Amino acid sequence: MNEPNTRARRLAAPVTRTTALFLGAAMLLTGCAVAQQNATAEPASEPVEGGTLRVAAAADAQPQFAMANRAGNWSWRRLVFESLVEIDDKSEPQPLLATAWEYNDDRTELTLELQEGVTFHSGRPFTADDVVYTLEQVKDPANGSQLAKVAANIESIEAVDDTEVVIDLAEPSDSLFDLLDLTPIVDEDSWPGIADGAEVVGTGPFTWESWTPGASIELAANEDYWGDGGPYLDGVEVSIIPDATAIQSALKAGAADVAIGMPQSDVALLADDADYVLENAGGVFYPFGIDVDQAPFDTPEARQALGYALDRERIAEQVFGGDAVITDLWWTPGSPGYPDDLADRFDYDPEKARELLESSGAAGADLTITFANLPVMKNLFEIVQNNLSEVGVNVTAEALDLPDYDKRQVEGTLGQSFLLLHGMVGFSSATIIDAMPSIRDGNPSHFDTPEYAELKAAVRGADDETRAAALEELSTYMLEQSFNHIIAVAPQYHVHTAALQELDVVTLGSLVATDAFLAE
Repeated sequence: MNEPNTRARRLAAPVTRTTALFLGAAMLLTGCAVAQQNATAEPASEPVEGGTLRVAAAADAQPQFAMANRAGNWSWRRLVFESLVEIDDKSEPQPLLATAWEYNDDRTELTLELQEGVTFHSGRPFTADDVVYTLEQVKDPANGSQLAKVAANIESIEAVDDTEVVIDLAEPSDSLFDLLDLTPIVDEDSWPGIADGAEVVGTGPFTWESWTPGASIELAANEDYWGDGGPYLDGVEVSIIPDATAIQSALKAGAADVAIGMPQSDVALLADDADYVLENAGGVFYPFGIDVDQAPFDTPEARQALGYALDRERIAEQVFGGDAVITDLWWTPGSPGYPDDLADRFDYDPEKARELLESSGAAGADLTITFANLPVMKNLFEIVQNNLSEVGVNVTAEALDLPDYDKRQVEGTLGQSFLLLHGMVGFSSATIIDAMPSIRDGNPSHFDTPEYAELKAAVRGADDETRAAALEELSTYMLEQSFNHIIAVAPQYHVHTAALQELDVVTLGSLVATDAFLAE
């Protein structure tokens, strides 16, 4: 069952999920070899017991959104929680809390066998009932999972016994194992009160000890962890440092072992330094969305003008250090059916942008752009603001702290326009249409038409023969409507010292430190 490039570019050649998570891991980052290739420290012959892993992270935790892929979860979620499977770099699911699985002939029923001897941090045994409870929680919009729509395809979940679960689907889905990979199994006893962070209970190698919102998270080694080997570390301390310069300073001064959230320009400076290791943490879509209900950008023509106004080449160079793919599409670059001929619909053309603004009645309009108060987003906003000002749009910033930003994104109340980031590179188009907040049902652009729903359904139900045509038709429609513009698709990197060994980074950027240790 179970070569480097120093310039940003428009996508050309197809890639697999291995390279899509992300293209930068082997071919970008300003000519540097990346993702562990710059580290020269010899691995220790045996793991070293003890020590505390110190993490500097730009984004704070949001325990109530543990089911969502959010920047604030990368530093702790896969240390405290575990999923049923883990997708490897060949796009194959590998066992974690599930040990084996089998589909029926028409792929509408999946039977999972579960790991025995696993307990939650509370001491309660993990059973099939926890899988049923967790997958039902994914469907609840209040929990913020980007995969709620995928979970909605589940017609029933049955706990046959403590170690066997049967999942029945309304229709076959290419997205089910994405759901099983990215959904942490939660504890029914403590989950309803998780929001205040007082009790966060999982099955992972570290236990949640304390959380000071906006400041720090403390984890301790789980002495009763079910897995073999680690954890070898005594604990993990996460310091929340929203300032980009301060994150890099903490790493270089020896105050942190891992840095999460460094801008690409700062990452590039460390790429050739043997004292540091760059871990490929997946790829991120950076969209610019517009509320289609708010004039004067309530017409496709006015929204198209904004697409032509964006200087994506400049953004790729100045924000991402050239380590980005420029594409106008929402799909994983090079994935099956990817419509390459549509990827450069909105080349930089400020004169055309001015003409469209004038003809649509949006010339000289005011536009508020909302974004998360993260270093990369602030850098991105500055160039977008400059681009739009050059074509006569008066731009105002609304920078939100991450909890407020996340809350409003879930509610779909981000305002007139917004800059977003979605770490979803590597997923199928069928998953993305239902999981990417910018374009899924209930998107903050409030874009929802019968034609859009019909075109998405065609992609969702496509097979190998029909996928390309369905995706091209949907992409053409979305580009014409222009309720959302992809600015760039860029890899992200977590940086750690070479002394930290056996640290893993899994799908969409979460740290895994089960076998990690600090070499002496």
